[in-house]
Amino acid sequence: EDEEEKTQLQKEGFPDWSRKDFKCFVASLERHGRYDLDNVTKDMEVETGKDEREVHRYFVAFWFNYQRIAEWKKVLDRVEKGEKKILRLRKIRDAIQEKVERHLEDTFGPFYWDAKEGKNRLKAKLPTVAELIHYSWPKMKINYMTFNRGRSYQEDEDAFLICMMHRHGYGAAERIRLEIRRVWQFRFDWYFKSRNAADIQKRCDFLVKVVERENEEVAKKDKKEKEKQLKKMNPINEAFEEAAKAPRAGNLKKPPPAASSPKKKKK
Repeated sequence: EDEEEKTQLQKEGFPDWSRKDFKCFVASLERHGRYDLDNVTKDMEVETGKDEREVHRYFVAFWFNYQRIAEWKKVLDRVEKGEKKILRLRKIRDAIQEKVERHLEDTFGPFYWDAKEGKNRLKAKLPTVAELIHYSWPKMKINYMTFNRGRSYQEDEDAFLICMMHRHGYGAAERIRLEIRRVWQFRFDWYFKSRNAADIQKRCDFLVKVVERENEEVAKKDKKEKEKQLKKMNPINEAFEEAAKAPRAGNLKKPPPAASSPKKKKK
């Protein structure tokens, strides 16, 4: 009976998973998060050669029993830090996407939305979104607001960096460095062409802050405009608001009494 129980427990466990496999599994969770099972499975198949079904079974067993690991708090902390990094990268991607779309809409108007949705592309031969960005990035305007742009970089250089982050993603500084060398607009811009990957990434970090602040200001402005439009569309609500601001009858101050004329003395 003991041998049978031991055999059954071995079947339910993972005797062929080594410490190296466990480290690869935790690193994949840190890289993709606890909810991205597909990418975790792909990483384990490539790095360890584990079967998809086996990885799924290990994934479920891990999250049911992770507190039985000796250093489970450190493991969980690593996974949570990775998930925060993933969330931050998504916010950066969305901010850059919003900035580029606003630029394309201001530049091309309805043609941009037709190109994005693919309407009448075959009939009218409309360019793709990538082609629109390629031909219009020098026209992008950046609102630096309270940020100091600095003397080292020009606005067209910053616009190019933003568009390259939109194409290659945040953190792809080496790819962006190679793109700078290919663009003819910067063929005589020796300072910009001589920047290394670390310098480019530092400037990209600064531009992300600028773009996020600009998006916030645009959102506030749009919100105020919508509120004004709603007030114009609803004159009844505006009348109620004015009536509410007006003083009520009970709160009206009584007028001061009229000055009485002095009484004449009797003779």
